[in-house]
Amino acid sequence: MKKSFLLALACIASLFCYAQSSVLWEISGNGLKNPSYILGTLKFIGEKEFYVPKEVSERIKGSTLFAIEDQVDHHAQHELNIALHFEKGKSLSTELSPADYKKVLNFFEKEFGINQKQFEAKYSKIKPLALSILMTRLTLKEKVKYFDIELLLFAKKNKVAAFSLEPIEREAQAINAYPMYNQVKALLHSIDNFETQKAEFQKLMSNYPHESLEEIFEFTLHPVENNPLFVDEFYNKRNAEWLPKIEKMVKENKAFIAVGVAHLEGTQGLLELLKAKGYTLKAMPVSKK
Repeated sequence: MKKSFLLALACIASLFCYAQSSVLWEISGNGLKNPSYILGTLKFIGEKEFYVPKEVSERIKGSTLFAIEDQVDHHAQHELNIALHFEKGKSLSTELSPADYKKVLNFFEKEFGINQKQFEAKYSKIKPLALSILMTRLTLKEKVKYFDIELLLFAKKNKVAAFSLEPIEREAQAINAYPMYNQVKALLHSIDNFETQKAEFQKLMSNYPHESLEEIFEFTLHPVENNPLFVDEFYNKRNAEWLPKIEKMVKENKAFIAVGVAHLEGTQGLLELLKAKGYTLKAMPVSKK
């Protein structure tokens, strides 16, 4: 996905990259009476690094509708928790080879100080892909903030009607569509490349919301090694399903939509899908903390 540019086009390319690096976009044109906005967020970030740019908070307050990807109520959490855990009778020890399971145990003890007894009580029932993501969360060793929840609370505080683009069961379905063999491979890849992933996530947290969309997308796909099946199931298909819902929202409201930033990037990302429908997408600057 890395792009090379001819030296003669360096100036033009740098301007293009600046525009593409924004996480906040204005949606206009195609008969819309008022502009709407779409924001790409990180799933979570360290509490110390978390902030909401004033450009985001102002536009949420000026909206009549706010939407995030999934429901975040107790039912949603319960359903997602079920999807991310093995069914009865299965665990990492039954799905991994003895050597690979031992590798995971050794890694958790060395990296996080979690011994085998603690691991098997708390983590061994978590599916490999979810565990590889949780590993990044564990490296923070601090309280974290979840962007979708924080923005939802802010919208509700300002009496903006709030909705979701899909039920949580749809995200669970996308996760479970990724075969167990590939999930195991993703977990082992994360362990083998964990120092690199830690450094990249720290850089991502420090630079967000000013990191480029492409770099964030690449980081998101590190554990699955850009597997096209995962990209199609988790991003492309869901983006296509969200598109008509987003269109309805922006036609009938001054909408503010927040999704995982990786959903914006790529030829089948939401930015390109909206452009293909005739909307004008304008990158909006966001201030630093």
